[in-house]
Amino acid sequence: MFINHFSISWQSCLSLAGLSVTMALAGCNNMPNIAAPDTSPIHTPAINHPASSNITATKCPPFNPEQTMCTAQYDPVCVKIKTGSVVSYRTAGNACSACGTTSAISYVKGQCP
Repeated sequence: MFINHFSISWQSCLSLAGLSVTMALAGCNNMPNIAAPDTSPIHTPAINHPASSNITATKCPPFNPEQTMCTAQYDPVCVKIKTGSVVSYRTAGNACSACGTTSAISYVKGQCP
């Protein structure tokens, strides 16, 4: 009687293990293949910057990483960055992340040209 009960339990365990492996493999086949986004900054000369037209740039507040938390919302802005005497521009994902460095000066809505 013990041997018959043991063989039924053993068969149940194998069936559950097989079902688990099948479900795991089926789930892996349905994962989409998504290309990585291009995250390289865009640098343009100052004369091509949107802020040189009639659009008013928003000044970045003083950088304080301890009191700043940004969301991942995508609403692109063009950021003016000054490193030493060099001024450059790059597209940031949103206004909060645009001012996420001490070198950020200001930003305007939209991507850099």
